[in-house]
Amino acid sequence: MLSKCANSTCSATFRYLREGKILLVESTPGIPGKLEINASAHREHFWLCDACSKTLTIVPHSSGARVVSLEEQSKSKAGSKDSEASPVSGLSSA
Repeated sequence: MLSKCANSTCSATFRYLREGKILLVESTPGIPGKLEINASAHREHFWLCDACSKTLTIVPHSSGARVVSLEEQSKSKAGSKDSEASPVSGLSSA
């Protein structure tokens, strides 16, 4: 069950589907960031509140998932090195 915003610095609690964004992160164990649909793929849902979802997103990482800025994500997709990102912790997955 999702209970709070995945951004560790935000205290917003999940109440309604219409507020914020629910994100599905799929990762293949042992291959960080590799998205592949198969029996061994790990799928987890995260929620970002409306305010945080305007500037942040969640990406697969070797430790599970990380919260990164949309700007940082677009830079890393363009070939720039991924800088500090906050790990997602203390959440329940759906």
